[in-house]
Amino acid sequence: MELIEVAQSHDYLWNGAVCAPDGRLFASMPGWMGPTPGVVEIAKDGSWKPFPNNQWNQWQNGVNDPTQAFVDINSVFADDKGSLWVLDAAAPLFAQAIPGAVKLIEINLKKNEVVRVIRFSPEVAHPGTRLAHIRFSGHYAIMAESKEGSFYIIDLRDNSYRRILIGHPLMRCLPDDVPTMEGRLILKLDGRPIYIHNDLLEFGVDKSKLFFMCLFGSRIFQVDVDILTNPKLSDDQIASNVSVAHIVGPWVAGLCRDKDGNVYMSDAENNGMTVLRPNGKFEHLISDPQIVWPIAPSVGPDGYLYFPSTQLNRIPMFSGGQNRVQRPWKIFKFKVS
Repeated sequence: MELIEVAQSHDYLWNGAVCAPDGRLFASMPGWMGPTPGVVEIAKDGSWKPFPNNQWNQWQNGVNDPTQAFVDINSVFADDKGSLWVLDAAAPLFAQAIPGAVKLIEINLKKNEVVRVIRFSPEVAHPGTRLAHIRFSGHYAIMAESKEGSFYIIDLRDNSYRRILIGHPLMRCLPDDVPTMEGRLILKLDGRPIYIHNDLLEFGVDKSKLFFMCLFGSRIFQVDVDILTNPKLSDDQIASNVSVAHIVGPWVAGLCRDKDGNVYMSDAENNGMTVLRPNGKFEHLISDPQIVWPIAPSVGPDGYLYFPSTQLNRIPMFSGGQNRVQRPWKIFKFKVS
């Protein structure tokens, strides 16, 4: 398979690439190393510009209102109804979330305008939480939270929300869920493991079941969407309906699904991508030394899988303090269908 470079960023790292159903390509840039544009649209020639406008992408600590701007974008997702959804963890420098600034933003792709902002209360999205990734089922949005380990269930009819399974063992990493990349264990600056709890989610072969897992977790769980979104069920009742769907060997750092039910997985340890076929079989697709900690992939209508090479294991906070990044950061694609 041919690995094709799509775009470069010399100053900011990418942490997600999403191709919308109309073929437009967007990427997110987290505030882990300082202020960034947040969300950008990438043109066919690889150039990019802030999206939807500069006002949302010019946050500076102490300068402008963090509730009205992109502070620390953890992921972006394009739905099948013409919207791009932006998850703002609002936790600059990978630290504490700014109370009141944690939010979910919907951008209409026909108008290129923000049409909805759900700001989560500080009691529900407190400084010790971190928004991760999102998927949609009917009038519900299901959003993973990775610092405590939980789900947000959002009713898009009235923007109401609730958190479930907060800190439940199903939501938490196991002690051995510590990845190795480029021959080094990925640890914090103080030498402790980096545990990013309930983080990844995607639908299975059909959209009645949801897969979810910790970043670099060994277990992929599954649960009926109707169970997860039922407000009448307690956490214990929901948890009793969760099962282990698969045990994985590679360190999985991202999930996405195509229209045929193939689930693509970022294989961070082997610098590549793996796919889980609808028949339950895993298949390694590609490895390349240019693919370094790939996350948040997306399958475009052109049959290509898009993803960033984040080099997160090379930035100081994850590399023992030394900056090992080889600039520029890059987004790649390769043909999958």
